[in-house]
Amino acid sequence: DPPAEDGILYGLAQSGAPILIDRFARENYNAVLLARSGAGKSYLAKLEALRLLYRGVQVFVIDPEDEYRRLCQAVGGVYLPLAGEERVALNPLDLPAGGPAQALHERGLFIAELVELLLGGLTGEELAVLDRAVRASYAGAGISDEPATHGRAAPLLSDLARALAAEDGPGRSLAERLEPYASGSHSFLFARPTTARPEGQLVCFSLRGLPERLKAPVLLLCLDVIWRSLEGPLRRRCVLVDEAWLLMREPAGARFLFRLAKSARKRWCGLTTVTQDAGDLLSSELGQSVVSNSATQVLLRQAPQAIERVGEAFKLSEGERRYLLSCPTGQGLLLTGEERVPLRVVASSEEHALVTSNPAELAAAEEPA
Repeated sequence: DPPAEDGILYGLAQSGAPILIDRFARENYNAVLLARSGAGKSYLAKLEALRLLYRGVQVFVIDPEDEYRRLCQAVGGVYLPLAGEERVALNPLDLPAGGPAQALHERGLFIAELVELLLGGLTGEELAVLDRAVRASYAGAGISDEPATHGRAAPLLSDLARALAAEDGPGRSLAERLEPYASGSHSFLFARPTTARPEGQLVCFSLRGLPERLKAPVLLLCLDVIWRSLEGPLRRRCVLVDEAWLLMREPAGARFLFRLAKSARKRWCGLTTVTQDAGDLLSSELGQSVVSNSATQVLLRQAPQAIERVGEAFKLSEGERRYLLSCPTGQGLLLTGEERVPLRVVASSEEHALVTSNPAELAAAEEPA
């Protein structure tokens, strides 16, 4: 395609020609980036985020390993840690003030997905009990289907646990299983009023320091907060989910990410799915649908154990498979429309200083002059 006026540089073709793409000029605005560890996927993801900011696109980042902190601070972004002494709190029961009449129903559906992820699954009977308890929690806070009530202080997860405990049978069992998140050791994450809003040109949610088992539900919670922030005046936005395999390995998380990929275009938003675990992304129909709903696809160097699945999913030739097994760091294939272009990622020295994760370079940069 000819370079679009609002396109950004992805890299250079084999001929040395620049490859510029405007994601917001394509049939959907989503992108998927697959690569083995150390192949340069986070480097490219950060570089794309920086270049989108140049174009006035608002960028949200889910950062599992604190890799985006320096970039966020350098551009005056909003950095929101979910662990550590400076951690923020996100109340999953928050409602948008003045939202639609179905906002309460939609919140109930999300709470079911979050609780299912926290507890490792729910039966049909438990889902019914949970739905009643969610309604009771909001009623106790004076909130109903009437939008005028949605600006009142939302209930907390501890209120939901009490409502569950008041139910007979499975409700009490659910309340006990939910106790660590409602009032126990993990309640600092889920059971406090929201302390920060995702407002800024670059907003980064950091999951570093969280126990591994909590990363998927917290990632889901962050994506929900971002999704709700997309309401209002339309503007170009991008949501970048690094290490998306954390969410895709859980059915409830995979469903949410799939809906995001399907619905983002309606809000002038593109979803960037980044992962080093192609198996978790491609092993389910939902994961394959996330890929098929991404008009821009970038494959950097692949692991031998993943190449067959990646080759089948992207219909790669034998030559392309061999190339992706041996190409240098920062090189790969760009797939967009009918085009399949070898890509070499390039950055200016100023950009490189902001996006590199090389420990030697970072250590040298921190040394006093």
